[in-house]
Amino acid sequence: MHNLKQNFLFILATFIIAVGIAACDSAKEELQDSPENKAAFESAIKKISEHFPKDTPWIRVAQSPYILTGTIQVDTNEIKKIQKTKGDYIEIDFAIDTVLKGDVPSKEIIINKYIHGEKNKKVHRNDSNLFLFNGKKSIVTLVLGYSSSYYLESIFPEADEIKIKEEIAKQNEIIVKSAHDKICPTVQHSSKVKKLIENMLVGSKATNAYTELEKLGFQAVPAIICQMDDRRELAVQGISLENKSPQAWEAMRHYSPELVVDVLEAILNQITGKSFGSIHNGGTEDERANTVNGWRIYLWHLFND
Repeated sequence: MHNLKQNFLFILATFIIAVGIAACDSAKEELQDSPENKAAFESAIKKISEHFPKDTPWIRVAQSPYILTGTIQVDTNEIKKIQKTKGDYIEIDFAIDTVLKGDVPSKEIIINKYIHGEKNKKVHRNDSNLFLFNGKKSIVTLVLGYSSSYYLESIFPEADEIKIKEEIAKQNEIIVKSAHDKICPTVQHSSKVKKLIENMLVGSKATNAYTELEKLGFQAVPAIICQMDDRRELAVQGISLENKSPQAWEAMRHYSPELVVDVLEAILNQITGKSFGSIHNGGTEDERANTVNGWRIYLWHLFND
């Protein structure tokens, strides 16, 4: 009799939970399908398809784990020599005044920058800026590369410091207040993305899940961002993506992601062309957290700009 009562209570509890989940899913669908939220979602998708944003200070701040003020010292004659070749890296001495974002342990660092040959007609914004800002106070945004080396992303004039500080504060507020939490219940295709993520944990389904998620394209981007902070281990730690860059020298890009968040970053980059951290081959906890935060800031701007 005691076991019968326990079984009844278990069945009743399971039923109540199932009903609650179904009601919650129904409420989410109603929220997603409201005219206001559908319009906001379609506007966001249109922005993604138009390569939003083109080039704005906020995205460079969001993409850079390190933002510093200080003075650049570079051998401009060496730059001129490299420009006459096919291109090569140059080392830049940088004396730090202030760390605006990130954790840099030294007051003087070496920054690496690839200098492009004159025959390369593609516009590369920081090559000429090195001449302009050499020996002057400036603001640099950096990323961390192989062997923990710093690589130059952008250079801003010293006069932009207040604006950049304000943007960093704004982005910190977006993250601290979890602003994406208000957006995520309104985005469509969440259930499809969730199912494909679950399939990534199953060896026989993982590779197909990667393919199917990429096929969802722009429409899936908001839902992927909302669910990307997932540190579960992938069943298949390898993904191959078509290299769509006009400058591509190989047809496919091959990555070795370790966790769900790693492969979702690779797929987001493939769909949007944007990057907020190179964790597609795995990364540290800080690198993963910075990447997720960058995409959440991108999501906020998609629905608020």
